[in-house]
Amino acid sequence: MMRRTVTEQDRLIGSYVHLGSFPRAAEALHTLKKIASMVKPIMRARSWQVKELAEFYPDDPRLLGLNVDRGRKILVRLRYAGDKAQFMPLDQVLDTMLHELCHIVHGPHDSKFHALWDQLRDEWQGLALKGFTGEGFLSEGRRLGGSGSGMRQSPPAQEARRLARAAATQRAAAAAAAAAASQQAGSGSGRRLGGGSAARPRPGDDMRRVIADAAQRRNKTLQGCATDNLTDGQIRSVTDSASANGFRTKAEEDEANEAAISQALWELMQEEQRLEQQQQRWWQGSGDDNSGGQGTTAETFWECDRCTLHNESGHLACQVCGATRPLTLHRPAAQQPEASQATAASSAANPWTSATATR
Repeated sequence: MMRRTVTEQDRLIGSYVHLGSFPRAAEALHTLKKIASMVKPIMRARSWQVKELAEFYPDDPRLLGLNVDRGRKILVRLRYAGDKAQFMPLDQVLDTMLHELCHIVHGPHDSKFHALWDQLRDEWQGLALKGFTGEGFLSEGRRLGGSGSGMRQSPPAQEARRLARAAATQRAAAAAAAAAASQQAGSGSGRRLGGGSAARPRPGDDMRRVIADAAQRRNKTLQGCATDNLTDGQIRSVTDSASANGFRTKAEEDEANEAAISQALWELMQEEQRLEQQQQRWWQGSGDDNSGGQGTTAETFWECDRCTLHNESGHLACQVCGATRPLTLHRPAAQQPEASQATAASSAANPWTSATATR
């Protein structure tokens, strides 16, 4: 099988610009690279490229991100307003990055934009649930075909998928063990993308307040986008200031094996999502076939084990507390025909149900 060699045209990020005169400058550059590595599978799947990913520190404390010319340059705030030495939570910066990536396709914050933003969030949650963390997803220094530092060829697809499965299984098991230990200790460790310290709700919490807080965090990211808050002249001024005060670092070529394995992981996630959609259609079709011609279909959803919120079946994590979606979907028993109940009782043998568990 022919192996593809990574070229400069394959770079998803052209260069990084960090504020070298600010405190902890090296950490800022590392954070930019980390954020880039976390979204690369999503970018690669859509053939998106960003010529420059830059740090900025605008005077307006509300501003969190800016996309210039549909991906020619993306600027993100890494530090808290008023304290240049304190970095914002990584998941909040990541959510800003996903938001700005949406502007490659959609300019205004309309329904299409929000649909894409939700999709990117769900895709990242799917990757995260498989243990993907960007840089260091594999063990440090691991290379295929030897230990030479010049390795630039991608591994065969079958080998990439095997490594992706193994790495995902190992990381997911470690994450589950850590979450269990944290829960046993009585401290919620769940973090919802863009939610800062969005720990799982505790017994007695007002669920209306929890949901409102989640919406507020989303609105904060939305309002932090400079697209709707600055004039064209102000955008040019902010962009020029970031470039003038920044230190540019040319992005290295993606390691071919790392890119191939992250791509394989992406394909595995997409495959599981297709199986889940098939499962959902099967449930709905079963309801149609046994409804006596009334044409009604029971709502399919899953109930969060932590906060009891009913989430749409397509979401891989709870929209409030970030808890992982269970393997099977819930369909109200009162609306299930007997044939469907019998099928559901044997769901352990259903390949749609067991596919996720065996990966």
